[in-house]
Amino acid sequence: MPLTVEDKLAIQELAARQFRYLDAHDVDAWAQCWIPDGTFIANYGTFQGHTSIKEFLRGHIAAGKEDGARHLGANHVIEGDAERAEMYSVVVKLQVVQSPFIIATGIYRDTLVRTPDGWRFESRRLDIDPGVFAAGPRA
Repeated sequence: MPLTVEDKLAIQELAARQFRYLDAHDVDAWAQCWIPDGTFIANYGTFQGHTSIKEFLRGHIAAGKEDGARHLGANHVIEGDAERAEMYSVVVKLQVVQSPFIIATGIYRDTLVRTPDGWRFESRRLDIDPGVFAAGPRA
């Protein structure tokens, strides 16, 4: 059975909630967006399971990497069936406490599964755009 419009909206809602929890530094709620043995993959490493995902985010927050940040997700392309889905989306990370500027941009490639509690990430891969790490003059 193909994905319904309701499924696609629920998946987009999950992605939006994940960013809301990240921006609020709500580590426990952020990790609950994954299945218990789910995986978060990024330039920082691979983190599997709620405990590992929480440890990563706690360290990331402690290092100041999320201070004043707001994440915007867009361009969701979702394909799959009633039980599993793949999602492509883009992210823009803004600094909003100081004078606003773009901190980073990237692409998410996700695998999602339907659970009794709704859609959750089985795998969420973040590829941060290479220009973020390039040294260059600021305009």
